[in-house]
Amino acid sequence: MEETRTIVLDIYDYKLIINALNEFRNKKIAENVDTEIIDELIKKILNAPINRRKIRGSLAFER
Repeated sequence: MEETRTIVLDIYDYKLIINALNEFRNKKIAENVDTEIIDELIKKILNAPINRRKIRGSLAFER
């Protein structure tokens, strides 16, 4: 069975991860390296379900 992990991110962290992956993808494109794996990871993160829940009085988004 494949191991899976779940992390809780606020919107700032979520956008930071997407931006970092996109910059990494652009760097690999400039180096003429296949980016299929990076593309799939970006798609997984963008399509991850959102679970809203309260954590210590603030609203958190779980992806």
